[in-house]
Amino acid sequence: MSQHAPPLQKDWTQDEWLSLPEGPPYYELEGGRLVLMPSPHRRHQQVTGLLFARLYEYCRQHGSGTVVMEVDVALPNGRGYIPDIAFVARERGSMLLTPDGKVRGAPDLVVEVLSPSTRLRDLFTKLEGYQDAGVRFYWVIDPETLLIAEYELTPEGYVLRSHVEGDAVFRPRLFEGLELKLTDLLGD
Repeated sequence: MSQHAPPLQKDWTQDEWLSLPEGPPYYELEGGRLVLMPSPHRRHQQVTGLLFARLYEYCRQHGSGTVVMEVDVALPNGRGYIPDIAFVARERGSMLLTPDGKVRGAPDLVVEVLSPSTRLRDLFTKLEGYQDAGVRFYWVIDPETLLIAEYELTPEGYVLRSHVEGDAVFRPRLFEGLELKLTDLLGD
């Protein structure tokens, strides 16, 4: 059964965006306009899946909160994104996690894994969007250059707290005791 594409040239509200049928195709909301999202490639999905599994297990063992993958996140600044991974701390879960599986508000962490087609948007547009919305931590992972960058929100905006390359160990500030190596997340 084919789905009709929504009109891209109209102004969309968050509620309208959230009511779109499940994709594909998938759309994000930026400035009242829908942005068609490309399908991720194999390496992107490997990194996202393996990182999700590590964070899920950590959160399960420590009771830290809820980690989700590729769900609609309606940010308080009117934007609507579908991050690769989002985390909501346990004490904020009842405020942000909706019964239909979406997130309304600023998660504590958002992770974007770069792809050639989304690289600039993830590094600039979305970084600004997450910062303006009050997302505490933003991780950018580049599987091509083997880099993890961790940004933390301060009153002045995002500050780069960690920049890990190659097979060096990444110790995220949000998850005490967790150690990650990007080379382990590549699954090769």
